[in-house]
Amino acid sequence: MPSKGDLIRYVRRKDLPQGWLARTDAEILQAVMDAQRAAGLAGSAVEIGVHHGRSMIAICLGLVDNEKAYAIDIFDQQHLNKDGSGRGNRDIFEKNLAKFGVAPSTIVIDPRPSDEVKPQDILEAVGPARIFSVDGGHWTSIVQSDLRLAEASIAPHGVIALDDFHRLEWPEVSAGYFAWFGERTKPVVPFAMGYNKLYLCQQQQVAFYQQALAASRYLKLYRAKEVEFQDVRMPVYHRMLFPDMDLRTRLTHYLMIFHPDYYTRGEV
Repeated sequence: MPSKGDLIRYVRRKDLPQGWLARTDAEILQAVMDAQRAAGLAGSAVEIGVHHGRSMIAICLGLVDNEKAYAIDIFDQQHLNKDGSGRGNRDIFEKNLAKFGVAPSTIVIDPRPSDEVKPQDILEAVGPARIFSVDGGHWTSIVQSDLRLAEASIAPHGVIALDDFHRLEWPEVSAGYFAWFGERTKPVVPFAMGYNKLYLCQQQQVAFYQQALAASRYLKLYRAKEVEFQDVRMPVYHRMLFPDMDLRTRLTHYLMIFHPDYYTRGEV
């Protein structure tokens, strides 16, 4: 059974699968899943857009007991990848699952386009999700569709992690988010912004998850500010490099982003 900290030990490895998962977001996922486990809040893990498994494996390492995972990716059906936002490979994905100790019996792989997957498919296979990662197509309608699927598939205490929100290269992700937010049927709201992900939960769980993040010694070093966003006061764990920064500030931010273990040495 995975133990506390397995997710972070994984993301510190030098031989991770090709893909995208910033250390700050890994720390947020670890804090969320640890808080869920401590409170006895069970559930599955789901990801749309698993690529080669970098983040899906991390999330799986936070599961316990009989919890299962559900992976959605079009893999070799790249003619459906309208914006070229990722080129997943099922063979590589399955080899990486084995390499990092994720048992095949714990994960359901669904190679269909995400807009063909129904909430019932997920609920019948693995049950309601406590973590649902959305990192599939990056055009407006598919982001909106993926968030509908996530909203309908999460447990009452479930968390949705939306990748590339407000990322300048992918403006349609934000457009899809706001389109979905205006039509959502559950009181799902944002509670934190990570390095490259927006985190959402139901309104009554906001304080619970924000307290879990606030207790992380690592995240305290990365908390940039608080913002009022969609009627929620939430922390932002993100700093950027800008060309007009002085050299000292630029170096500090560079270490924060690209060498987190060096930046946090002696602090965590």
